[in-house]
Amino acid sequence: MPEFAFEAIDPKGKRISGVQEASNQEEVVSGLLSKGFQPVQVKRLHSFQALFDTGRKKISLDDILYFTGELADLLEAGVPLERSLLILADATDREEVRNLVRQIKEAIHGGKTLSEALAQHGDVFDSLYINMVKVGELGGVLPQVLRRLSDFLERSRQIRKFIISSSIYPSILAFVGLVSVLILVTFVVPKFGQIFQDINQPMPAMTRFILAASLFLRNWWWMIFLVFATAGVSFKIYINRPEGRAWWDGFKLALPVIGPFVQRIELGRFARTLGTLLESGVPILKGISLSGEVIGNTIIKDAVKKLYAGIRQGKSLSSLMKRSKVFPPLMIHLISVGEETGSLARMLLKVADDFDEQVQSDTKLFLSMLEPITIVVMGILIGGIIFSMLMAIFGINDVTF
Repeated sequence: MPEFAFEAIDPKGKRISGVQEASNQEEVVSGLLSKGFQPVQVKRLHSFQALFDTGRKKISLDDILYFTGELADLLEAGVPLERSLLILADATDREEVRNLVRQIKEAIHGGKTLSEALAQHGDVFDSLYINMVKVGELGGVLPQVLRRLSDFLERSRQIRKFIISSSIYPSILAFVGLVSVLILVTFVVPKFGQIFQDINQPMPAMTRFILAASLFLRNWWWMIFLVFATAGVSFKIYINRPEGRAWWDGFKLALPVIGPFVQRIELGRFARTLGTLLESGVPILKGISLSGEVIGNTIIKDAVKKLYAGIRQGKSLSSLMKRSKVFPPLMIHLISVGEETGSLARMLLKVADDFDEQVQSDTKLFLSMLEPITIVVMGILIGGIIFSMLMAIFGINDVTF
């Protein structure tokens, strides 16, 4: 019988994980729901041979955005859910999306709700998506919730596309510069050094250093690779442990420039998720529990868990944030105003918009600085190598024939 790895949230809001044998993924999801757990992710553990099967295409963020937006349009137009899914399955050009939509439609036809059908595909739809759909079903506002989800996903896609598109040119520039340096060091410099050895011409100290570095790189490249690979694997293993992860996340937040940048990304994601959930009618305790799951930094995630515990005791969100050093003052003031005016969801979304704008501005600034820095560094490296060779050539007048 195949094994499935699962992650779920228990009735107390705690995240759990484990491995369970079952005939299919649906059986695992049904078992978790019957115990009062909310499935987050259920994945089949493949065999060793299956690890080499890389031809299977996955559902992308664009596919989920297409599914969400089109389904919202059809439901807002008054089309029944099953017919809407049938239209979506026929309209898409992607076979993977077509099969996914048909499986969801079959599950609904078998008596399941849309959220239950989506929960069977935990590797595609996360807990935030599934829980928002469930809220929409319970409140009778499924089209509106799907529309908010569509806007949320579109915003996430725009930020991701902006970062990727902005980093293409600096990445190409750094790659070309690195390849140029490697070609000079591994091919040009050794031949140049051999010429001077043949004519018994002494070389300047800088030229000898470049030549020694070149010979070391050619002869011991495998050792350099092994050292870096070992260090990388060891570091990865360490940060996968709870204590290592906590240290690494705290170290990133403590960095002068990187720290505020990471903080804005994480808090912006948290504020947008919580604001979207509250707008959709999710209670604040449930919203904070779900919003904490989208945070990757353990330091900030622990601070959000303290918010959850404090709100259960009847305290306000803004007063709890003041006690933590994680949340910036502007965010606290805006949330305090939102609590006073009864517009907490709107203020959270405004905080998220402000953070996203700052992240985009900072990213644009970093990448614009990266281009000249890359050019200068590569220029210094390549220029230094060429200058060392020219120094040796200028001293060739001492050669006797």
